[in-house]
Amino acid sequence: MSDGPSDLGARALAEILVLTGLCLIGIIIFSAIGLGLASLYLGVKMEEIQNMMDLQSFSSNGRVALLVLQGTISLGGFVAFPWLIKYLQPSSPFRVSFSLIPNATILLLVVGLAVLMMPVNGWLASWNETIHLPSFLEGFQQWAKAKELEMEGLTLFLVRFSSPLEVFLGFVVIALIAGFSEEYFFRKMLQPRIFGLVGNIHLAIWLTAFIFSAIHMQFYGLFPRMALGALFGYYYYWTGNIWISVFGHSLNNAITLVGMYLYQQNISPIDVEDPKVIPWYIGAVAAGITWSLASMIQEEAVQIKSQRINRVQPETNVPQ
Repeated sequence: MSDGPSDLGARALAEILVLTGLCLIGIIIFSAIGLGLASLYLGVKMEEIQNMMDLQSFSSNGRVALLVLQGTISLGGFVAFPWLIKYLQPSSPFRVSFSLIPNATILLLVVGLAVLMMPVNGWLASWNETIHLPSFLEGFQQWAKAKELEMEGLTLFLVRFSSPLEVFLGFVVIALIAGFSEEYFFRKMLQPRIFGLVGNIHLAIWLTAFIFSAIHMQFYGLFPRMALGALFGYYYYWTGNIWISVFGHSLNNAITLVGMYLYQQNISPIDVEDPKVIPWYIGAVAAGITWSLASMIQEEAVQIKSQRINRVQPETNVPQ
């Protein structure tokens, strides 16, 4: 007998709580591991790592330590420990039963969307910055602005590379590890369970995207990052292949990283971190094109599924 809607929702909530607990335990344990790895690599005591990571000092060693720490926490907190739920919940109903192999069309559309989302995000970020909260939330707004400046300083510190090794490490951690670990946790693990809880896939995708954006602790970047998260969520929903979402996420991070690096090196005149660099009308047009290309991915996924069903049917519909 299959679970009813209420039973499924209770099961989903229980697994979400287990996932959250595993994630927090992983972050704690792998924070210590990350500090240990940074200490070994730099040849200093763990007590000295914290001083190295002081943003005011802009220490090259501190940058390396932060990147190592960030990469280790991402893999441990978002991948290694959440992966254990398959043993804690071996009969979980929240596992995608199909996975499409992407064709060239889907991959090219994902690349096109990664480029188009740059002006769309700039447009959304520019609007996001103009939001003024009610007076009773003034304390939160002041905290959010201070946190935004802190996170902006951290980002600039991380990408102010001073050697080829730092460039390579930054690309691996910020583009590849972050893209893989965050998509694994939020899209593959969390999104299906939120769907089981709320019963509506679109609501589940956007709720997951909101959580994904909120954990970055940047209120004035909440909506651009949430839009990206929703796009990655639809990739996974349409195709069942988490690697398409990982590809899109990593590509977006890589484009941003390269753009920031080229601007810092005075190679490019465009500051990709400045939302006002993109006029609002260009962002609006890009948003319309983005919607069209995303719809094409959905249609392509439906076509691939239909072709798979048509190939299987002649074998399954054998007269008895």
